[in-house]
Amino acid sequence: MKTIGIYIWQNMTVLDAIAPQQILGFVPEFDVVTVAKSKDPVVTDTKVRIIPDHDFSTCPPIDVLVVSGGVNPLPEMQDEAVLSWLRDTGGSAEYVTSVCTGTLLLAEAGLLDGYRATTHWAYKEHLATYPGVEVVDGRVVSDRNRITGGGVTAGIDFALAIVAQLVSPELAATLQLMGEYDPQPATRFGSPDRAPAEMVAAVEAQFRAMAPGLAELYAGRVAQPA
Repeated sequence: MKTIGIYIWQNMTVLDAIAPQQILGFVPEFDVVTVAKSKDPVVTDTKVRIIPDHDFSTCPPIDVLVVSGGVNPLPEMQDEAVLSWLRDTGGSAEYVTSVCTGTLLLAEAGLLDGYRATTHWAYKEHLATYPGVEVVDGRVVSDRNRITGGGVTAGIDFALAIVAQLVSPELAATLQLMGEYDPQPATRFGSPDRAPAEMVAAVEAQFRAMAPGLAELYAGRVAQPA
């Protein structure tokens, strides 16, 4: 039995935690728990409230660390208690993983140095400023014991990839079928590569407005060559 610890935080994106939990929670070999800095309810960006199973002091040993993301990870990135817990937990975990901008938390904690990784498309330029991280495209990027997912809905692909890698591709396929995960979106604009340039710019501007201070944090850092 592996303990999967999903780190959740105030104003995070709810699907970044719930999508992986929904998939991973059905795996008999996994015990999935949520962890937050305190046991206070975590209020997500859409006002969904999640009661954490553990805070830092009661968290059991974690085999697979999953770090959720959100539009504005800056408060978490500047919280030394959070970074210290991530370093300690990630240092002893068998796998260190993230969804969306959770990757920035891992990078800020130094847990992605020497690894390939991805994040939400609108935040890749920030991830590229960490000299030890090689930023690559992909809904899910697996590099040894580091597994990172793209933005929000990629958390489903991410969780299925974890199941395939840690248990079996057959179980991953079964869970995908159980969840009727067969995306047929209303539009084809789920990627900046296919969306109109003006739409991409508008979304980027919206993210900047919702994450005050984040761009300034990275402004003095130089992006590494791809």
